[in-house]
Amino acid sequence: MSCIGPFKFNDGYPTERKVIDASGRLGSLYNTATDSLIDRHSAQPSETKLPNKRSICRVFSGDQSREPTSFLSNIGFDDGVQRSIRLEMVVPSGIGRFIEYRQPINSNTRFLYYCYKTRKETLNIKARKADRIVAPPQGPTEATHMITKIKWGIEILCVIQISKNQSIEAIDQLLSRISHQLQRNEVPVQLTNDDRRLINQLNNMTIYGSELCVDDPNTSLLTILNRIQEWQTNVNFHQPILYIMQPLRWLYNNIQFQEPCFKPDHANVHLDRIEPMSKRIENQLKHLHQLFIDLPTSYLSPVLNEQLKVVRQKYSVLLDAQENLNERLRKVIPDVRRNRRDPQELDQIISDERYGCLHKNEIDTFQITTERLLAKSILIDKLTKNHIEYLNAFDLCPNESSSFKNEDIDIIIKRSCSNDKHSVILWYSSDRLKREQPDRWEQIYQQITSQRHQAIKLIYVDFTNCQERLDGFTVVQLPPKGRSETQLDSLTDIRPQPSRTTSVPKQPLPSQEQERRSITPPPFPTTLPNISYSTSPKTELNVLLLGETGVGKSTFINAFINYLKFDTLHQAERGQPIVLIPVSFLLTVGDQFDEVVVDFGDIDPNESYERHGQSVTQQCKSYLFDLNDKYSLRLIDTPGIGDTRGIDQDTKNIDHILTYISNLSHVNAICLLLKPNTSRLNIFFRSCINQLLTYISPVGYKNIIFCFTNSRATFYAPGDTGPLLQKMLVDGNFNIPFQKTNTFCFDSESFRYLAARKRHINFDHYQEKEYTDSWNTSVTESIRLLNYIQTRQPYYLKWLSPRKAMIDISMLARPIIETLRLIIYNWKLNEAKLFFNQIILNSNPIDFEMCTCCVQSNAVEVGPFWITEYQRVVLRNYVNQHHVCSSNGKHFLDEAMVQHEFIDEPAGLKNERWQSSFNNFLLKCDRLIHYLRQQGLLTHDDDPFQCIIERFLEEELQISQIQHIDSNMNRKVREVLQSIKQKRQLNSQQLSETNEKLSLNQVYQIINEFTGIPTIQKQIDSIKTSRQLKMKIHECKIQTNAIQNKAFSRLSNSLE
Repeated sequence: MSCIGPFKFNDGYPTERKVIDASGRLGSLYNTATDSLIDRHSAQPSETKLPNKRSICRVFSGDQSREPTSFLSNIGFDDGVQRSIRLEMVVPSGIGRFIEYRQPINSNTRFLYYCYKTRKETLNIKARKADRIVAPPQGPTEATHMITKIKWGIEILCVIQISKNQSIEAIDQLLSRISHQLQRNEVPVQLTNDDRRLINQLNNMTIYGSELCVDDPNTSLLTILNRIQEWQTNVNFHQPILYIMQPLRWLYNNIQFQEPCFKPDHANVHLDRIEPMSKRIENQLKHLHQLFIDLPTSYLSPVLNEQLKVVRQKYSVLLDAQENLNERLRKVIPDVRRNRRDPQELDQIISDERYGCLHKNEIDTFQITTERLLAKSILIDKLTKNHIEYLNAFDLCPNESSSFKNEDIDIIIKRSCSNDKHSVILWYSSDRLKREQPDRWEQIYQQITSQRHQAIKLIYVDFTNCQERLDGFTVVQLPPKGRSETQLDSLTDIRPQPSRTTSVPKQPLPSQEQERRSITPPPFPTTLPNISYSTSPKTELNVLLLGETGVGKSTFINAFINYLKFDTLHQAERGQPIVLIPVSFLLTVGDQFDEVVVDFGDIDPNESYERHGQSVTQQCKSYLFDLNDKYSLRLIDTPGIGDTRGIDQDTKNIDHILTYISNLSHVNAICLLLKPNTSRLNIFFRSCINQLLTYISPVGYKNIIFCFTNSRATFYAPGDTGPLLQKMLVDGNFNIPFQKTNTFCFDSESFRYLAARKRHINFDHYQEKEYTDSWNTSVTESIRLLNYIQTRQPYYLKWLSPRKAMIDISMLARPIIETLRLIIYNWKLNEAKLFFNQIILNSNPIDFEMCTCCVQSNAVEVGPFWITEYQRVVLRNYVNQHHVCSSNGKHFLDEAMVQHEFIDEPAGLKNERWQSSFNNFLLKCDRLIHYLRQQGLLTHDDDPFQCIIERFLEEELQISQIQHIDSNMNRKVREVLQSIKQKRQLNSQQLSETNEKLSLNQVYQIINEFTGIPTIQKQIDSIKTSRQLKMKIHECKIQTNAIQNKAFSRLSNSLE
């Protein structure tokens, strides 16, 4: 059956092909079955025209769900040509080389395609008369068509990967402006300085195009844009971009030529099955290829090495099968296209049992195996970086016996891992447990790493490959060899216990019982018995209260203490209510709606009612309730979010809150207080929740609870806020539970009623009943709240997160820059040949807030230097320490008293070593800042190090203006300080160009390197002590005898 219909003498049967091989010319012969040139005959064009539309430019985005080569359809390659390229039937050139692109394509990928058509050449040839212009081929030929028209021009394809720290919107706008100009042929393209700067930041870009124009795929986009005009006008850069062909049988009317079939590939169901299968296999193997690149060359574990060997062999089999399949398809597809073979042969090939390993399920299963092996490598690296040794339990089985039980392995491990010098902590785990209980695994990991020091050896024992199932995580501590059994006061497993932590050590078990209990893994672990996070003899239940300004956090605390003290509202009215936090509110009373201001409680400088809309609570303050002899409850009152002073003030408040709680070991609950009907939920949520979730890791999401205040009007329910909150949690993909169990509704108006009654304000019987019901309901909810909190696993604040890194870096800023300046002092001493002297630094804690802008400063002579030291200015009570500060709220707070001393002792370093230390310090600082900016935690203008450097420069300037002193050495110090800005700019530029992306562990490696320096550690210790001292000042303790409410007393007694 013929594939072509009756001859069309005028138009023929034109076929278009996107150019793959640019060496074709008019009259060249082409085989459409293989998409290849048969000869390179060249005939003179009969006609040359300029195209009506010359410029085409478009920008399109990547899509992770699409197979990479499918993007060729966006730039003119049809399905048949794509298949020919994919099966390597042809060698692509120009923009077709995009097939070689190996980076992942996703929503952050952008394509910029540009085509400029310069001319269209035509060979005016008629049916049956072609031999008058071009002689027919002599002898048999595989050619099916002759090229009769060629469109010439240039083509460029830019593939851009947008990194996480770059603005997608800004880059899209830039590409849109460039595309708009090129589409309208406005060349050269006009770019602003900002445009050029943004283009230079696009450091992950690959460019394909005509080899005459683009000989290097790493050519910069600026170079391309600058040369487009030259390429347009110089014919030496023009190449064929589209062939239009006619069948030889039509041209020569000779049956010796192949009869082409014009049915496209997608119209042939058998060919159409090839495409999705080939794409799927290619995608899967491409992903496997990346996995094998990341796999290590070997493991120390024999069993893992054997698994690695097996997966490599299987991967080689897959590649061979794919190549064999493609080779058979390459041979058959051209004949199917020419109707020489039955298309069903394609079905027979792809269903061949030899290619069963290429089935989707087979590759998926193999991929899971490979991913788990890679995950094991990543896990081992993570453990190794934290000085935890990895041990595969299966390697200990004699002759790799699969019948060896965990009890036997346990005995072998303890014998082989006991150490003469160190205690050893063994952590029994498996991949299954890690997948099923990721939060628990992470919790144990954080606790174990926090105990890392030279006296303890940490070993992770992996039971994944053992036949017997490990029921739960186990942590065992082995003492040094030679200690008696009675000394083993911590040879116990991690076992279930209440969610609270305690510093009271467990009593040692009898040795036989210890041995038995350490063999059988318990189902649910808790904390290491030798790890104690609490600094108090009591276990603290720490509850952080967060809410927008005016939500009623302080009133909630006032009401809560009175719920503890009194059984009923009537009893509280007759007694003396407790006022922990002074209150001031406006109350409307009487038939005439008179307004009365009710003040209740003593003046507290931490509470300000003068500025409406600003947070009343100025600083965090703890209220510690002794529940019984073993447990206490800490409620942490915080400044309100949504302050009228704007988002900057909110950010400062959040930073203050997170810095404050970093002095604690853990929190048991993070309580978000909301009003049941509020229009400001968006503001509160965006400002508070988003920042909070950068500080706590997902393991802490279960510690978040929701408390609704003033809920009497909504019948003690979340009201309209509930659905809005639920929607925002879902839309934000926050994995935070919002359920009845972690939602509590209060009404603290009964406390205001008490305050008003103490000011002799009367209420009618209906109002009294309303307030009594409010009291009773709130007491019930408070008991439920306490019950829920004490069931929560503590969230330990030593766990790492990006925002915690920012808090830690901010605390380190002053000690690091002080130490940097100390390096400069000693560097300059060395240059002055004072080899036998050095400057040292002393640091002491303080229990007050000290601002360098407000305190008294004096220039003190220390050796050949003059150094500024600060003294506290004691102000009268309730006067703002910063009332004389001229820095418009930008206070530079000192958290330790630093003094310098000139001693007769050599520092022992040469000039080049001092300079090297100085540069190394700066680079590490800038790497930390680079990380914080990548995480979106700092803007370009924020820099905790720079403000300290600028202050030091101000001090040096002030010293230089003091008359009658020798400040020559200070001038040299000032010159070095002035050079820092340029050095840091170069560091920042280098980090941006290399696009360094530190992991959180790498960030803490740098932090640990800093804290390992004694001078820095000395200052950190002082700062931590200062914070603890100030925390004690802002702490209010309520003794056990304050709890007289019978229901609360029963609850307190049940906390054991």
